[in-house]
Amino acid sequence: MDDLNGRVQVLDGQVSEIADAPLVARAMDHPQRIALVLNPSKNGADHIRAKATAAVAEAGLPELKVYETTVEDPGQQMARDAIRDGADVVIAAGGDGTVRFVAEELAGTDVALALVPMGTGNLLARNLKLPLDDHQACINTAIHGSTREIDSVTIKLEGTDGEVKKNTFLVIAGAGIDAEVMGDTRDDLKAKAGWLAYGEAGMRHLAGKRKEISISLDGGAPQRRKVRSVMVANCGELTAGMDFIPDARFDDGLLDVVMLSPRHVGDWVRIAAKTLTKSTTEIPVMETHQATRCRVVLHEPMTAQLDGDAIMEVKVIDARVKPDSLRVQMPATDVPDSAAAPLMQPEAVPAAED
Repeated sequence: MDDLNGRVQVLDGQVSEIADAPLVARAMDHPQRIALVLNPSKNGADHIRAKATAAVAEAGLPELKVYETTVEDPGQQMARDAIRDGADVVIAAGGDGTVRFVAEELAGTDVALALVPMGTGNLLARNLKLPLDDHQACINTAIHGSTREIDSVTIKLEGTDGEVKKNTFLVIAGAGIDAEVMGDTRDDLKAKAGWLAYGEAGMRHLAGKRKEISISLDGGAPQRRKVRSVMVANCGELTAGMDFIPDARFDDGLLDVVMLSPRHVGDWVRIAAKTLTKSTTEIPVMETHQATRCRVVLHEPMTAQLDGDAIMEVKVIDARVKPDSLRVQMPATDVPDSAAAPLMQPEAVPAAED
């Protein structure tokens, strides 16, 4: 009997060691059900479906459920269906619009968002440091990664007809030249040149007059400004690895508000130099503030954008941060030999063709 008790104790110790091993412990804690909200119009959509299906099966999880977006619904009902069907993680495979609409439904729930970036901007994926060109690694992160809470932002937009729309965004919203550029970027050029297409549209919109706004932060007295653009950011990295708002953090419970007021090309050069050099020196034509709420009254209507998607002309913007409201899957870099995605390397700027 003593010998048997000794063997049981040894076996119990071995089981405890195995259970404490990082990879096994994480495997025991894997999400039970993975769902895929897929934009079927994106190049490689069928490939993503096949890769995700195989990865979920290989992990020994229940069969992957796939929900395809439509032109009429870029992901909201699909995300609701995934939640209803018991998903623990919902993979948004598409562009920034798909990610935003899925996240809008997941915010405030226990269901985590994972990303397979398939768009031009891929703004949230950039800020999460996911490898934009390694879809398999992103799928692995959805299954094997760590869950982290980040902020989301609820925004109300009042249109020129008085209608108020309530949305959620994750990266940056704004009105003015940024939205004009997003709305006027040529689709054919985006397909050929990717994010460089935004530069072509930007050059066409540099000229223009400033418009008057009244802005109030955290319920304070409205302040008048003349701007070309007013932006509200949850995080600050944009295309080409450009850290437009270095102080913006997606988990600090704050909004970063930026007002651009250039009057001529020289002012644009100053803004570009400050951004590219990540200078902390303040310049009059680029004013920044932090707050938990931002309300902007536009004295002349401006085109607005949410996470890179131009939406409509607005006359009032009211944004509030929702701290720690969205769970996202991040690369599990703390686990040795993890199958999850590595950190994204700095993006290389394509060489100009002769």
